[in-house]
Amino acid sequence: MLQIFDSTCLLLAKAEQKHYNYTRRLLAKEKLNITPGQMAVIYTLYKGDGISITELGKKCYLDNSTLTGIIDRLERSGLVLRTGQQEDRRSFLICLTAAARALEGRITEIMDRICNSMLAECTEEEIAAFRKVLLNVFARL
Repeated sequence: MLQIFDSTCLLLAKAEQKHYNYTRRLLAKEKLNITPGQMAVIYTLYKGDGISITELGKKCYLDNSTLTGIIDRLERSGLVLRTGQQEDRRSFLICLTAAARALEGRITEIMDRICNSMLAECTEEEIAAFRKVLLNVFARL
């Protein structure tokens, strides 16, 4: 193992970098024309769309300024729509389009492939411990 990986912080950062690049390449190979960040937003919307950008940001842990750019690009790609609310015409709800709904099976399958590839040689116990550690890191930082 590389000497810098005696630092857990560097190991985590480099593992995430590899994960991101692997995901980006797989999405390109599958010709989905979305980024890993866009995939995360779409996946969050699969769990419930028709929500405000603020609520979406809370659910996918992105700030509104970052999310606005992602939503702009997804809207230009025809995958989401901003729809007005009757109560507040200045506020919009983010909704998936039929095109995005049609991709749900492919996106879910790709996410499963990434996860299976990433954790291929791990036992169920190791995966559970890994998830517990990641959730702990997330909660503490």
